[in-house]
Amino acid sequence: MIVHKNAEFSTSCQLPCDPCCCNGYLIGPTGLAGRARPQRKQGVQGPAGDTEATGATGPTGPASANNTYIETGTLGTINAGISYNQGRGNNEAFAALIFDCGSDKEITEIAAYFMQAGAGTGVFQMAILMPTGGNSQAEVVAVTNTVNSIFGGFFVIPLTASVTLRANTSYYLAVYSQVNASIIGGFTAGASPGGDAPPINFRVQNLSGFRVGQSISTSDTSQRLSPWLYLC
Repeated sequence: MIVHKNAEFSTSCQLPCDPCCCNGYLIGPTGLAGRARPQRKQGVQGPAGDTEATGATGPTGPASANNTYIETGTLGTINAGISYNQGRGNNEAFAALIFDCGSDKEITEIAAYFMQAGAGTGVFQMAILMPTGGNSQAEVVAVTNTVNSIFGGFFVIPLTASVTLRANTSYYLAVYSQVNASIIGGFTAGASPGGDAPPINFRVQNLSGFRVGQSISTSDTSQRLSPWLYLC
């Protein structure tokens, strides 16, 4: 475009216009369009990197804790105390039936709940039995150590050897106490046995303690008391 220096543009001018109408502007023809820049060629994709080797498998984590959760009844069911000479018994033990439909469990301890420690000294022991002999007998399969001193509250004793309780199998948890004036937490339960199933609980007298392999009579169901016992 050729422009006259210091020329004034007339707003009334209609394009295209002549030099007179545009007050000295001389408008030339439109130039050719510039050549389009060619598109850059995309570079070649580089090769994929090497795949790293799979790492070694880590060590197996520790086994989960053995949560047994087997007890003769919940703490909330405790509504009675079992004394060392309950029902005027002599050297007696009380037992209650348990059943677990889960998996096999390894047991190492048994816990009782002393509502009253009494004299605090005397022979005390717990055991695990299995019903046998036409539902009138039970065989001792595990025993705790015998102790001569107890205290109130939860009282835990280790078994002399761990034992595996089989799933879907009935067992008895039993307690033998000769601690004068002591009272163990328990609850009323049971009914007269019909002979087709092991009794819910029983009492046995004239014992000097438990030993593995010992056969115990389960026929005395007169007290209808179950001790609260817990397997650990």
